[in-house]
Amino acid sequence: MLKKAVLAGLIGISSLSYANVNVIVSILPQQTFVQKIGGDKVNVTAMVKPGSNPHSYEPKPSQMRALSKADVYFPINLEFENAWLDKFAQQNQNMQFFDMTEGLELMNMVAHTHSHHKSSTPYEWTGLFELQKGEYQWSFSKVAGQYADPAMKFLIIEVTDKSKNPIDKYKARAKKLFDTNTALSVKDRDTLTSNNGYYLLNFDAQKEKTVFNLDIKKDAQYLFFTQHFPSEFKDKEHFLKDLAHTDIKPTTTSPKAESKFDPHTWTSPANVTIMAQNIYNTLVKLDKDNEAYYRKNYENFIEEIELTDKKIRKILSSLPNNSKIMVFHPSWGYFARDYGLTQLTIEVEGKEPKPKMLEKIIKKAKQEKVKAIFTQVEFSDKSAKAIANELNIKVLKETPLAKEWSNNLIKIAGAIANNS
Repeated sequence: MLKKAVLAGLIGISSLSYANVNVIVSILPQQTFVQKIGGDKVNVTAMVKPGSNPHSYEPKPSQMRALSKADVYFPINLEFENAWLDKFAQQNQNMQFFDMTEGLELMNMVAHTHSHHKSSTPYEWTGLFELQKGEYQWSFSKVAGQYADPAMKFLIIEVTDKSKNPIDKYKARAKKLFDTNTALSVKDRDTLTSNNGYYLLNFDAQKEKTVFNLDIKKDAQYLFFTQHFPSEFKDKEHFLKDLAHTDIKPTTTSPKAESKFDPHTWTSPANVTIMAQNIYNTLVKLDKDNEAYYRKNYENFIEEIELTDKKIRKILSSLPNNSKIMVFHPSWGYFARDYGLTQLTIEVEGKEPKPKMLEKIIKKAKQEKVKAIFTQVEFSDKSAKAIANELNIKVLKETPLAKEWSNNLIKIAGAIANNS
């Protein structure tokens, strides 16, 4: 993916000699933002079509051809951009990139893969580590007061075959070891080594964090195969450290790791105010002759954003601070931050939760007296319906991706106020 510094730095452009600026954006709310400021001086096309998943979207051939006519692309830090921005740049080498989220304070979120298939292997995650001889610590933390599972299967394999893709090379062996060997059960502070069998890690329910020691016998590459994604057990700290407390990161993973930041920035009117400034600045750089026109539209849009914020605050004013909203996909983090809400997420690592986790979610929903579950048309609602049936509550289909951005956020606020 093109780096942010590059995206933001491609500024030295002469004014366009033709009437309209041709703009490509990733999602429909962005299209609305650009049209509000650009008016009839811009042509705006959104890549992700209604009902599609913006995290894993693959542009159609017709869209790739349309890129050849674009003057500018506004990325917004969505996952599908990681795979496609470089290809877009190759498709149209004259197209400029400007990061719409430049200057935003991004929130962390639990990383997830958005891979919705059910794994056929006894492990969900593999990490390749370059480790030196010595001792390390792998920590597993409670998240929201509980472990993702009371125990977890875990396998360490030393890489002796120096193939180009060791994860692919060793996955069959890992599956065989998981399937045919008896697990060695271990607990907090026990020591693990590379071996020919797997461990069953037992997490200490009395502790906020369970730590296992790793004894690495020699400098080498090691593959870690885990039953769950490490991020399901990650609270405030990275999971693998040496004894000097230095973070040890994998050189590669399967599935590939994604950004730790929540990409759903446009659900916050405060964020959109900054995006509007970025759009205005970019259009003026591209089309200096129409600066006054863009300025007037920009000021009108800022007023609309402020009015949207006031309406939302009024709608939610009767709710106690830190009121809970249960969602399938964690799309509303910035909205929740701005309006004093807490988002409870059903989705685990981009997938439907396993039965044990589903039981915990139902228990949590009962404790919090959740009255509704918010799902999206872009994702499965199977788990949400199961929870709703168990608790006799509503399933409400809402989307953060509607083109009518202001009305959509006001509608969401009303749904939350009426079901909290």
